[in-house]
Amino acid sequence: MSMIAFRYLHFLGMAFWVGSAIGVAIAAASSTQWENAVAQALRKVTLRVTTPSMLVAFAGGFGMLIPSFTEVYAKAGWMHAKLTLLILLAAATGVLTGKLRRWAGGQEVQGKTFGRLAWVIGILGVLIVTFAVFRPFA
Repeated sequence: MSMIAFRYLHFLGMAFWVGSAIGVAIAAASSTQWENAVAQALRKVTLRVTTPSMLVAFAGGFGMLIPSFTEVYAKAGWMHAKLTLLILLAAATGVLTGKLRRWAGGQEVQGKTFGRLAWVIGILGVLIVTFAVFRPFA
């Protein structure tokens, strides 16, 4: 597979991953009726869109990273920072999925939690893109 194909997969996966995670978190935070059907629908979105998109983003990113890791990326401070933020983004997505699972299972989850997760996921996404574009610490 060519580097352009991996880059395309990476960009497409990141856009759908971060976009769907933020959209689900905002929808959950702004839901006025905390019904089980809403929770189950939002959970389906995370399971069918957000998680597969995360895997596509990882596959594309690692496809670009692995072939030139020792020559280029092992010495790049921006890549280490980006990968650290990526782990935090994956963790925040896991927290979102877990909160939705609890909500769909009938447990009470505060709406503020989803609003905060939307902000965290959004800020992490912007920081990751900033590191990838501007490449500080080079």
